[in-house]
Amino acid sequence: MKQEIKGLIETALEMFEQTTGLKVAYQGKLLDETKYPDGLVRIDHRNMQWIFALRVKARVTRATVAIEKTEGMNHRQERLLVADYITPPMADLMKKMDMFFMDTAGNAYINKLPLYVFIKGNKLRERAKIMPQRRLLNPTGLRVVFELLNNPVMVDWPYRNVAKTADVALGTVGWIFRDLKEMGFLLEMGGRKRRMTNLQTLLKRWVEAYPDQLRPKLVIDRFKADHHDWWKGVDIVEHDACWGGEVAAAKLTQHLKPEKVVIYANQPPAKLIIGNKLRKANYGNVEILKPFWKFKHKFADQGIAPPLLVYADLMATGDDRNIETAGIIHDKYLLRPDRQIR
Repeated sequence: MKQEIKGLIETALEMFEQTTGLKVAYQGKLLDETKYPDGLVRIDHRNMQWIFALRVKARVTRATVAIEKTEGMNHRQERLLVADYITPPMADLMKKMDMFFMDTAGNAYINKLPLYVFIKGNKLRERAKIMPQRRLLNPTGLRVVFELLNNPVMVDWPYRNVAKTADVALGTVGWIFRDLKEMGFLLEMGGRKRRMTNLQTLLKRWVEAYPDQLRPKLVIDRFKADHHDWWKGVDIVEHDACWGGEVAAAKLTQHLKPEKVVIYANQPPAKLIIGNKLRKANYGNVEILKPFWKFKHKFADQGIAPPLLVYADLMATGDDRNIETAGIIHDKYLLRPDRQIR
């Protein structure tokens, strides 16, 4: 176990004991890392005890919560997410989704009656971050990783070609590849050959980071539509755009009734906006985002964004109905790590 992860767990458990008065015992080395990714913790109170499988996350987003919620359904052992810091809004969301957590500021939620703990609003002490953010997961890194996830053979290309395809500076590619190697996502095979590995784990890391790190930089404008199904008669390809989010998911799965619309376009499509009487609104239910990929994919001619991006859009909402549909997309289009996922 890496020292920074161990340090984060120890700090979170110490703060939990201080704020609750409960006793905790931690076991770090376990054989089955699939069931118990970061060990086990036992909470003792009087003659009772509760055992949880730990999962450590330095940063927690809505997508993190959605992924952990989905994965937790497949494990018998109750899971407890340990984070550097859980904001009050995120604490409320995790409580709503009945996802147990604790952080290094002493915030926590556990609901295993008669054990009930809910603490939010404690602020981090002034200190260096326990787990620094990798450059791989900053906006530029996420652009490159998205290209690699959709076309893993790119990892063998010259850096110059990768930079051109991902539309990033040439020097950027070198440190992204170094991060990939250090984090266990890239193998150097000899003879300048490389291979991507642990693609599903890398996919999850991308989905977690995308909503906070890259997506806000893509937003062009927001609009409001009077009718929720206005999009049904629109040929989005005619407007040099494509559907993302809930509309794309509905088209891919026939399983969702969209409430919000995401459109990827280089600029707001004027004819579409005028023709459908969309009005500018800061909190509107129609969002225009700038596309950031160049590759041709299976659903491009149907006006649908790459499935990985649709999946990420859904998971970022933290909405149960969207998470369920995202699971269908994941299993149908993203699950097999031995093929290109686009």
